[in-house]
Amino acid sequence: MLDPTKLIDSDKLAAQHLATELNAGSSRVYHADRLHRLVQDTGAGPDDFLFRHPELHRIIFIKQAIRDGQYMPGRQSRIGTKLYFAFNETNAFEGGKSIFVGDPNFDEALAFHAGFDRKRGVQDYIRDRDIIQILDQLPSLDPFLLKDRLLAEGIAPHPGYFEIAQEEWARIREHVMARFRPIVEFAFAGLDAARAQARLRQLIEKLWDAKDMDALGPIIKAMELDPTEAPVALHAWKGVIYYDYRMASLESQVRGFAEWLGNGAEPIDLIPSSNRKIVLDVRDATRGLLRDRWRKARTRLDEYNAAYRKLFIDKESPGPFISFLGNASNIFGELGDALSRLDHANEVWRSVTDRYGSKHLKYEPLHQTLSLAYRILE
Repeated sequence: MLDPTKLIDSDKLAAQHLATELNAGSSRVYHADRLHRLVQDTGAGPDDFLFRHPELHRIIFIKQAIRDGQYMPGRQSRIGTKLYFAFNETNAFEGGKSIFVGDPNFDEALAFHAGFDRKRGVQDYIRDRDIIQILDQLPSLDPFLLKDRLLAEGIAPHPGYFEIAQEEWARIREHVMARFRPIVEFAFAGLDAARAQARLRQLIEKLWDAKDMDALGPIIKAMELDPTEAPVALHAWKGVIYYDYRMASLESQVRGFAEWLGNGAEPIDLIPSSNRKIVLDVRDATRGLLRDRWRKARTRLDEYNAAYRKLFIDKESPGPFISFLGNASNIFGELGDALSRLDHANEVWRSVTDRYGSKHLKYEPLHQTLSLAYRILE
């Protein structure tokens, strides 16, 4: 554990790096305000907007671990969703207020800051509340996951609210569907070949939606799932498949960050030796956290892939994969937290070094960047 005195004070850090954190193009931040402005620029009307209460588009959603002092009784997930309300509507980076979904004062805060009131229209209120709950239930705010969950609930706002190209969406969807195919073939092995092929795509689509539990009955039975818990488990499996896909693209970025921490994260200006020791200690601690987060996520995905391969490729025991599905929700949450932290820390580093035009920084910006990355990863 790093000595906290070696980190920049968290309040000072928040003030200095608010723009960096809120601007980070990572899966921990959903900048509804910025995206809404882009959607408005397309000429889209209210029917295409994400929220029915216009003021809700001012919010920036941030995924953050809930610390013991912030813990809300009755909440199962320790990955919270913080809503950030800017003081200045035209400049979110001048400061603001924030509150977690599930906080005892959450409804009052939404009513005060965003005019979120059931009296303005019950249906609009319920719809917008459902969207906030969907964002909160996801372990990260990746555009693919967010779009998938909203579409699954029949909510289809303007595509500009999701920073994912249609080609990328289709590519990820086909990857997930390909991973689904063997379980359908396994569970419906009793069908003759002609019937199986005719129904295969239909059943895979039903597995994607995870709503028609009657049609998916053989899969639920074969995987020993509780029918009441099956939809959540199957959605979580889809999320794990996505994170496995995402891990491959994130690897090169995280490797670049790790290499910088190992070779380039030293102050280039002349400073007292005591200051140099402070910043190098923070650097080493940040590198350790980065390594640990990556290894734990990689281990989880390796365990999942081994269980998948054992059943669907090697045609051996289904036990490990059944065990995985039984714990899929927890694994989904754990991976989402780990990968979004890695993604966010990397984006902060990239943003700062891009701003300075160099990966070689002086003591102050280096200490600030390392402190923020440590806070994100811890």
